[in-house]
Amino acid sequence: MSIFDRLLETDAEKLQEKEKTELKIKRLSDIVGEPFVVTCAALTEDQMVHVSEIKEGDFGANILLESCRIEGRRLSDKELLNKLGVASGKDAIKALFSAGEISIIYSTINRLSGYDDDAVTEVKN
Repeated sequence: MSIFDRLLETDAEKLQEKEKTELKIKRLSDIVGEPFVVTCAALTEDQMVHVSEIKEGDFGANILLESCRIEGRRLSDKELLNKLGVASGKDAIKALFSAGEISIIYSTINRLSGYDDDAVTEVKN
């Protein structure tokens, strides 16, 4: 059976599922006294285009805002913004996470979204 035939036999929903992962933020887990988990999902091409078209904030922060959730809620959730005393999701990211944590989360989202050297490899004959 050919690869093309196998592709045609594969459930279309399975092909379109977005990969997700959960990241435990150690520093915040220590502060809140239980695992502080951020769920990150791969971004689609449409989401990446949308993020690149947003004029406000920086690209990295917008990637996190589009991809990340805490218990299913966005980092721009109004309750969170009020608690942190900030005006935007970008400000919430800066208030919650250290620079290193932001960098690791950003790298994880990129890897999930296929921006990784191992995502596509050249076949040499």
